[in-house]
Amino acid sequence: MNVTIYDVAREANVSMATVSRVVNGNPNVKPITRKKVLDVIKQLGYRPNAVARGLASKKTTTVGVMIPDISNVFYAELARGIEDIATMYKYNIILSNSDENEDKELQVLNTLLGKQVDGIIYMGERISEQLQEEFDRSPAPVVLAGSVDAANKIASVNIDYKQASYEAVSRFTKNGRKKIAFISGSLDEPVNSELKLGGYREA
Repeated sequence: MNVTIYDVAREANVSMATVSRVVNGNPNVKPITRKKVLDVIKQLGYRPNAVARGLASKKTTTVGVMIPDISNVFYAELARGIEDIATMYKYNIILSNSDENEDKELQVLNTLLGKQVDGIIYMGERISEQLQEEFDRSPAPVVLAGSVDAANKIASVNIDYKQASYEAVSRFTKNGRKKIAFISGSLDEPVNSELKLGGYREA
């Protein structure tokens, strides 16, 4: 049986508002009362209901992360960085694997929005028209990470892929290299064909 805030308040002989203030770290509670409430919380094994808190504050302190392939080292490292920063700010993440499948991406997006996440981070090589439309309608803000929006409508956190490619090739040429190969993912993706390849050709 789940222990509720009501149970804690009854056992500590305080109001539910006082328990709430203690749980949320509100300083306006007498030290002796705070200790009594914390002792009861520990004794009963009470855990605040994140869903109920989210309904009250209209924030779930949860971010949805859409990732194409968790087994890919690049995306795994990005996800780890996101989780580290989220933890620093006392946020949780829900990590969802889309398998680079358009239908699954739409399903994952709707699942995350159904969980009332506060924001969505999208990682993937290509944003389909349908996915773009869903992002436009999303009640939660969407930010791209490691992805490029050709229309420049969605906020993103990225490196300058063209400049990075240019600098890498330039380093080779400065060292006297003349035969420099270019290997990338699909050239149907703008980040590869326009930016990475563009920087390579320019250099």
